[in-house]
Amino acid sequence: MEQNLLVTTRQQGKAWIIDLEGDITKTAETELLTLQTWDQGLPNNCSSLVLNFTAVTYINSLGIAVLIRIVRALYKAGCHSFAFGINQHYKKLFRMVGLTDYMTIYENEYSIIERIEGL
Repeated sequence: MEQNLLVTTRQQGKAWIIDLEGDITKTAETELLTLQTWDQGLPNNCSSLVLNFTAVTYINSLGIAVLIRIVRALYKAGCHSFAFGINQHYKKLFRMVGLTDYMTIYENEYSIIERIEGL
């Protein structure tokens, strides 16, 4: 049974962090795409997006398409995208579909924040 996606946002310095919980599928598109006009960049003068996948249980191909759409739009707007909390299966899948061309994967949030502060 599909778990609805719960999306919460927070800001830390130049990073806009999105904590995701549940399944990322076609139904998650509404949750993610209504957060922001992605091709306009990020809110509050943030330069980087951080996606927290720690509590994500399932991602299907339509969910991956939504993620690609978001990170490509941000890339074109000059923003950096990062992710953490991704299991090995999804890391491999993200590399295969080219998502990692637009989004860098780290092991934890701390490492990403350290990287962003160095930008």
